[in-house]
Amino acid sequence: MRHSKPYVRKKAVEHLLSKMRSAYVIVEGRHDVAALHALGIDAHTYESTMRSFTMTCTSVLIFTDNDRRGREKAEKLSSFFAENGVAADTATGTRLLKILNSVHVEEILMPVVEATEENMAKKERNTKHMLKS
Repeated sequence: MRHSKPYVRKKAVEHLLSKMRSAYVIVEGRHDVAALHALGIDAHTYESTMRSFTMTCTSVLIFTDNDRRGREKAEKLSSFFAENGVAADTATGTRLLKILNSVHVEEILMPVVEATEENMAKKERNTKHMLKS
């Protein structure tokens, strides 16, 4: 589901990142945590969450790689949280990976930057065109 228009792609990415910034985000490992921290998202590893999670949250956002291992971890976490009355969102992360044409969470940093740059370049071209007119 790659958006052909940079503006639409950027808006979709911004919306999903905004949703992540206000959520308790769970990822697979430290590289994923680092990539998300660079985007202003507070993330927690799967291992640390399973060791020390307290049921003070009413919902979590599970953002694992879109590979077999990542999907298995997402399913395990979803089941764990469902059993404990906590809503688990796996769709947001999956959607972001699809928009960015990525499989691994740690790979999203560059596509996010590129999506932003595509939109900035378009705005710059439009401004130059308007100045010429």
